[in-house]
Amino acid sequence: MFFGLCPFHEERTPSFSVTEDKQIFHCFSCGRGGNVFKFVMELENLSFQEAVMKVADFSHVTIDDSIVKQVGQTGPAGDPKSPNNQLIKLHQDATKLYSHILLNTEIGQPALDYLHQRGLTDQTIKDYGLGYAPNQEILKPFF
Repeated sequence: MFFGLCPFHEERTPSFSVTEDKQIFHCFSCGRGGNVFKFVMELENLSFQEAVMKVADFSHVTIDDSIVKQVGQTGPAGDPKSPNNQLIKLHQDATKLYSHILLNTEIGQPALDYLHQRGLTDQTIKDYGLGYAPNQEILKPFF
């Protein structure tokens, strides 16, 4: 068994373990765990198919060309109108809207003041994509 710092969050003491004989990982702090495919999926934000392709390439395992083509057509770089890619785009747009509300509007000012009081800088707020969702239906008119 190997222990180290978790790649999914910041920590100072090792809580991430890899059990080689079981071929699994687990973080005792954040609770993430799984096999090599789950690890690659979460670390690099890939679909299962893309993770399989990446692990196969890393391990020098050849995958049939017809499967490679299927994965290429269904991945994030594939059809922008796929349901998965539409949801990702919707989420990104909502994140931008809420971030704009927090940083650039009067209604977001109390939340921004609170974050500043807690020691967060504007740069930290931008880096983590923080936003403010007012207590009203705001997404419907935009989406």
